[in-house]
Amino acid sequence: MKKRAAKKSSPKSSKVSPGSLEHKILKYFDEIDNKDISLKKVLKRFSKKFDEALITEVFQKLESKGRVSFTADNKIQSGNRKIDAKGAKVYEGKVDMTRSGAAYLICVELKEDIYISRRDTNRAFDGDTVKFIITSQNRKGKLEGKIIEVTKRAADFYVGTVHLSPNFAFVVPDKEGMSADLYIPLEKLNKAENGDKVIAKIIEWPDHLKNPIGMVIDILGKSGSHDVEMKSILIENGFSLEFSEDALEELQNINENISAEEIASRRDFREVTTFTIDPEDAKDFDDALSVEYLDNGNVEIGVHIADVTHYVQPKTALDKNGYDRATSVYLVDRVLPMLPEKISNFLCSLRPNEDKLTFSAVFELNHRAEVVNVWYGKTIIHSDKRFTYAEAQAVIEGGESPYAKEMLTLDKLAKIIRAKRMKNGSIAFESSEVRFKLDANGKPLSVYVKEVLDANKLIEEYMLLANKYVAKYIAKLRLQKNPVPNVYRVHDTPDPIKLETFAEFAKRFGYKLKFESPTQTAATLNDLFVKIQGKKEKNVLEQLAIRTMAKAYYSTNNIGHYGLAFEHYSHFTSPIRRYPDMLTHRILFECLNEQPIPYEKDPLEDMCLHVSARERAAMTAERESTKFKQVEYLSERLGQEFDGIISGVIGKGLFVELVENKCEGFIPAEKIGYGDMRFEEAKYCLTDMVTGNHYYLGDEIRVKVVSADLERRKVEFAIAGFVDEE
Repeated sequence: MKKRAAKKSSPKSSKVSPGSLEHKILKYFDEIDNKDISLKKVLKRFSKKFDEALITEVFQKLESKGRVSFTADNKIQSGNRKIDAKGAKVYEGKVDMTRSGAAYLICVELKEDIYISRRDTNRAFDGDTVKFIITSQNRKGKLEGKIIEVTKRAADFYVGTVHLSPNFAFVVPDKEGMSADLYIPLEKLNKAENGDKVIAKIIEWPDHLKNPIGMVIDILGKSGSHDVEMKSILIENGFSLEFSEDALEELQNINENISAEEIASRRDFREVTTFTIDPEDAKDFDDALSVEYLDNGNVEIGVHIADVTHYVQPKTALDKNGYDRATSVYLVDRVLPMLPEKISNFLCSLRPNEDKLTFSAVFELNHRAEVVNVWYGKTIIHSDKRFTYAEAQAVIEGGESPYAKEMLTLDKLAKIIRAKRMKNGSIAFESSEVRFKLDANGKPLSVYVKEVLDANKLIEEYMLLANKYVAKYIAKLRLQKNPVPNVYRVHDTPDPIKLETFAEFAKRFGYKLKFESPTQTAATLNDLFVKIQGKKEKNVLEQLAIRTMAKAYYSTNNIGHYGLAFEHYSHFTSPIRRYPDMLTHRILFECLNEQPIPYEKDPLEDMCLHVSARERAAMTAERESTKFKQVEYLSERLGQEFDGIISGVIGKGLFVELVENKCEGFIPAEKIGYGDMRFEEAKYCLTDMVTGNHYYLGDEIRVKVVSADLERRKVEFAIAGFVDEE
């Protein structure tokens, strides 16, 4: 393929000082992330403007200073300050693999993550626990390291597709972050055929082999089929598809009848107007709202939550299965419930016209939405109606309903509560949620973005209110002068450097942001989110803003929730689908009854680590199922052109999100322009050094769909109108 000729450059400068060129070369190494690079490529990069004699002179000076070094194969190593590895301290950490094959190591002993180049990952995979040493520090002070041993694999097995040859086979793993495919001897295929989606495990990895030797332990079906792909996504993220036999046996023995004694022990709300509001396709209704008008002019609003822990007792098989999953997983076409469907969709689901056992936080609110009084305890309710969000929204907008008065009261007070929350520093994050319309076989017919209605926000405010007050109640209690161990949902303050970088990026779109204090940060972001509504840069700026934030997690150490601006916050309102809520229910119940607390702090912290990890795995599974459907949708639109927004920039190319349907694909750097591409990480930019074209994060771009690989869940785009000359 012959590329279009570049324009002739200006005469090479012979008057440039060595110091100036030295600075440019070191800056170039920063831009390429200090990767090893061939001398030939460096000369090509700089000889367009500088004499080779000057370049050679500068490299000799840099080598004498220890800023660069030459390898045996004539490659130049980065200008990092090398650290003597002899006797170096050995650390243990967890691998966070990047798309490029490099990695970051997360280590509790170190304040920052350690960068590991692709050549130093030493057969580690994403999520593995490893031993490593620190080997260098770059000019910006960032530490780099080398993995010396994999001590624990993140997974005992891997899901992938069989690629069969006459004498051997490979299993190509689905999961990103796998640095090698699994070599499978024919006798270890276990009857798997070419194109099968399988579960395989590593049986050995001899030092002289590039790939581990594995064996197939189960066959899921043909790769690419809808059901097989959804199941494989769950399995590869560590979710069992079945409940244990012991758990199912316990399920059959649960007494579904509500005794008179049980009713007598609870506060009875069955005569109070109560209803649920949920998505149209929901079956696990774990929260309901009741409204009662008091003689003093105030309103009593009950936030009633399914009493799952009444049926699922600690140290039972059902509880263990729930803890292992720790969360329900919502894929594009199905739900993998945390607990068996008999519990989640029937026994505990707050279905209309049925008596249900609940655990409630009941608030007395005045007309200013101030909490005058709050009561916590076990209750029984009888939901009068099940509303979908769309049905509730219709009532809010003036539609007729026997419950219109109650619905409008809830909406009015929720809006006041929300306004106060925002004024106090809460951040209104609203990322776009992609949904699909599927046919009977799971094939995507269309893609759309979920609309957030006032009805959604109504439910959100009362759930936040209950979660906040439950956490606040437990936090103020003391057990032998010590705080009561509890599961908090915490969120740390953002990194100032990330905020500064985000502000520089937002400036390109004309937004001036100030982040001088936590309160100002929240106000600035909320103002930005209002201004970008309806703009093409909305999704990119929202996603980048979210990336500047720390990740929320569960912990017994209450540092507060920065994003919500809450001093105390726990999860209480979704015990059907979140195990931390079950823990909170048990702790609150014992506190209310002045009984011994069921969990000690250190074991409870270990449980927090586990449920946080399973939450992240569930989010990954949900993203992967969405990604698969997006790839499948675009696989039937090859050659079509779409308007897009550059949603990611790395040295290897551009990620582009389509405006019409939010599907994302990749344009490799070598297919973007006609010359050498320069990556400027700080500016989120790729620059074509021949044409001078810049490609910034957030730029509008017209692309054509080139390929859609269902096996690897990847789409490749090309810039529309870009044509190479043959």
